[in-house]
Amino acid sequence: MKTNVFWFYLLASILGIISIVLPTFFIPDLKQYDSPLFPLIRTGIEGISFWSFGLLLLSGFGVKLLSNLSGWKIGLTTMALFPMLAIFEMFVDSSSHNMFPFEFIFYAVYAVPAIIGAYIAQGIKKVFTEKIE
Repeated sequence: MKTNVFWFYLLASILGIISIVLPTFFIPDLKQYDSPLFPLIRTGIEGISFWSFGLLLLSGFGVKLLSNLSGWKIGLTTMALFPMLAIFEMFVDSSSHNMFPFEFIFYAVYAVPAIIGAYIAQGIKKVFTEKIE
């Protein structure tokens, strides 16, 4: 059971990265940012769009449909890799994240769509299980 939980958390984290990075490929006028290690992730975070929020919502929704994890844990897990990546970049270039305490607060705020998506999926699962019984 514990290994299944790990894989669902890993899935949520990967979907969070994809949700932020994927829109950078199809938004034509998005400014490309430079970064010591992860320029594509910085571009996604700096140019976050409704597409990213929609994908985060779908990520939380999908992971919750497939698992029994808590909705808020799924949401926070979708953004869990971003603070770690920021810390890695700060080790490489200490001037790269001059707003770092506030960045982490934004990452928590960016987790809200995934949390909402997870709770929507939970409600749908509840309705369908009640109708079956």
